[in-house]
Amino acid sequence: MWRSLWPTIDRFSLHHFRYIVNQLREIRVVDKRNREVVLDLLQSIVEIVTYGDRHDPAIFECFMEFQVLAEFVRILKIGGNSGIEAALLQYLSIMIQNVENEHAIYYCFSNGYINSVISHHYEFDGGDLIPYYVSFLRTVSGKIGRDTICLLVKVHQDTAISLPLYDEALKFANHGEKMIQIAVRALTLNIYSVADEMVYQFLTTPTASAYFSSLILNLKNKCLHVDAIINGVKESFHEKKRELLSETDRILDDFYYLKDILCIPEQRLNKLVTENIVNMLILPMLLTLLNNRLSNDTGLSAITCLYVLCRLLQVFDGTNLVNVIGSAVLFSFMPPNVTDAAESVVSARLEQVNGLAVCYQEGEEMVDLQHEGAENFMMNYVLKHSLEFTELSSCFDSSPLENSENEWGGIFSCIFSRNHSLMLGSLMLLFTVADSKDLHYQLAAKIGFSQVKTASEMIGSTVAGHIQKIVNQLLKVLASEPPLSVPILLHAAWFLRKLLVFLDQKLEDNDCHLFKTSYEGSCGRLYEEFDRCWFDYIPDVLKSEWANCKTALEESSQSKDPFFLLELASIQNPPSGIFYLTSQAIPVLLLIGNGWLIVSSYLAQSGKRYPSDLSLASFGSEVALGSGIPCKIAFSGAGTRDIYVIPIAREISGKLLLVERHPLHSRKGVVIAIAPLAGLDPKIDEEHPTWLLVHLRDFEPRLRSDETKTLDSHTSLPEQGRWILGFLSAKDCKAAFSVILEETRKQRSFVENLVAPVLEEKLFK
Repeated sequence: MWRSLWPTIDRFSLHHFRYIVNQLREIRVVDKRNREVVLDLLQSIVEIVTYGDRHDPAIFECFMEFQVLAEFVRILKIGGNSGIEAALLQYLSIMIQNVENEHAIYYCFSNGYINSVISHHYEFDGGDLIPYYVSFLRTVSGKIGRDTICLLVKVHQDTAISLPLYDEALKFANHGEKMIQIAVRALTLNIYSVADEMVYQFLTTPTASAYFSSLILNLKNKCLHVDAIINGVKESFHEKKRELLSETDRILDDFYYLKDILCIPEQRLNKLVTENIVNMLILPMLLTLLNNRLSNDTGLSAITCLYVLCRLLQVFDGTNLVNVIGSAVLFSFMPPNVTDAAESVVSARLEQVNGLAVCYQEGEEMVDLQHEGAENFMMNYVLKHSLEFTELSSCFDSSPLENSENEWGGIFSCIFSRNHSLMLGSLMLLFTVADSKDLHYQLAAKIGFSQVKTASEMIGSTVAGHIQKIVNQLLKVLASEPPLSVPILLHAAWFLRKLLVFLDQKLEDNDCHLFKTSYEGSCGRLYEEFDRCWFDYIPDVLKSEWANCKTALEESSQSKDPFFLLELASIQNPPSGIFYLTSQAIPVLLLIGNGWLIVSSYLAQSGKRYPSDLSLASFGSEVALGSGIPCKIAFSGAGTRDIYVIPIAREISGKLLLVERHPLHSRKGVVIAIAPLAGLDPKIDEEHPTWLLVHLRDFEPRLRSDETKTLDSHTSLPEQGRWILGFLSAKDCKAAFSVILEETRKQRSFVENLVAPVLEEKLFK
């Protein structure tokens, strides 16, 4: 009742705002005793200003009149060790983020108040101040425009000498926290997008532009870390893979960030970034490959170079980088002993590749980059000079191929290398260049993959004359003995399929023999699985792995992840087992024209007609004793029990049932134990002819915890144990032995007939 007599306070009124500001101005020191009071005042001011921006312009007029931002700066300076910085930065971020009035934004950025907050000396050694500070910087960058960014620039004699928002943010560019890195990169992109003439002059000064060099150097360090992971000897392959995925994700993030910068329509910025990418990243990697070195002066391996170049081409679409790489790759398509002219080109390969950057720069200097059509003129200028080098190798296009792979220089030395990872990586780079939609038409015609489809049109192509040798090299990989790992076979099949589609012609006799050898070897290794304990799972594995391999083989060059190069380089002891060995046959089978039609028909039938378990018997169910053979078995903790042994095979399913006589029905029994028929490997004990030993395996393959399909099928495989069955006589023991073998033979025969249509030699013919 008495409360109604007191006047209510409108906390968003102009009067209350003046009162709060006056309270803040009376603060002379900030310590732990009044810290909460000061924070309450700051919070109230931010809330009222945000409200006034939308509903009461007089509030912001008062905000400017009392120079409240100056009070924020003063509180920041007298805060001492009170720990008020984080909260103050957060409140400022909230206010700036929510102010929409352009006049209000302009005022906030003027008078140097924001720069004072940015340039204040903070203690970042401990605590959580950095996220608040970087968040504040990002918020400010999100509000700047072409009309306001000049308010944050420090100028001396009409020249920008500093941009505190940019300079302070870059100090955290390599921070270990991912979210802080993202915030800094978002801030830089905001600045690049709204920068005016003065700001761009500052960004291109040696001091400010050092950021781009540092960015590329950090990128190269990440590539070196990838090499270190690959060459590590302590970690397992799957630990390596997790580390490689993490590190390559960081590399990919850098690529997309650089791409975002290049998408900003500012020629000076594009030139600066492109020069750093070309001179510090692309050219050293190309020199490693074109000079036939396994690593460059910085220790970066050829495999990592190939991965990075392929990834770069896939990310940087719509740029001239693909043409720089394509030109450099073309220079290497000549053996070092063809002609004197070609020898001079090969011996000067270093100068040629570096000449790309020189031509690129000369082209820019010859034309006004702002003029319409300038980019096309520049690209034609670069290609004119780069194609002059390739003309020197015209005699090479018609020269016979050398038999020794050591005679080849440049990228051909990688393609014909005995190192399969290097070979596949070089082909990946070649295909990625050829399939790029941004590849210049003259370069595309020289490579020949994209523009040329028939043999009669391949005369002018630099690569086309050597495709048969590349095909032969890939077929040697598929037909190699002992067989290579499944990933190598799968990727070799991918390249071979692309080349066969491109050639639109049949294999030569020698290549056809290699293909047949590969096919027969793959089928033979698959048949060997029928002698091991997981043969009943061959149809299921074939079904699942076939679909996976088919999807992988149909992948395009631009969508194919070159990460497989790093995986192949990391594999030392490839896994084995039913999943792995069955998969070895699939890449070759998929290359057979009508193979997929037959297999797809088989797969459709297998899911309907042959379920994984046709036997209804399960633990505790009642079954007829029938032809069961009586014996004894001793279970741990359960003593000796009288049972009947009943092996049963129906189509793809096979079980060994241990049945105990039913107490009420003499002709029926209760199932007390079940084991898979496949893998029992029954043996009669030599010293005890009435004992039958059978091995036990899991009903389903148990994959390792690393989630890979690696299961060793060369032994009796993950054994659950074994049973020792004791029979009344040696005759009964032999009878049980024979029945188990017969039922196992029936099961195996059914599986073989089920898989036979996939492996018939007529598919190859």
